[in-house]
Amino acid sequence: MDAWEDDTGEMTRVLLVEDHALFRQALSLLLYRHPHMEVMQAGTLAEARLLLGGIDVVALDNYLPDGAGTDLIVEVRSNNPGASVLILNDAPDSANRRLALAAGADRVMSKAESACIIVDEIKCLGDADPAPRPS
Repeated sequence: MDAWEDDTGEMTRVLLVEDHALFRQALSLLLYRHPHMEVMQAGTLAEARLLLGGIDVVALDNYLPDGAGTDLIVEVRSNNPGASVLILNDAPDSANRRLALAAGADRVMSKAESACIIVDEIKCLGDADPAPRPS
């Protein structure tokens, strides 16, 4: 069995929110190669808000044309309490990392990581049992 497949055959629904189309499309292509991944794409917070239903993982740029990615985390949690959130950051310094985690992100990664490492992290977040979140 491929490392991306699970025993149940259930789809992992991933929402990629990234304003740089080339980066977003490259990650999407890598995720599409796996039969149990359903990938949706958005380039802005406004587009992402239309796609929030039933999401398992959100990979979210923190700097978007219409606001901060961290602003979407509350809405993600409201619509999908068990969803995981990965913040992708151009500058994942300590302050940005702390802010993203405080806003409710499960993980923060640099966009400078290889695409395969980012895709593997999305897969891991999709496979993880949701941890209980404080109310």
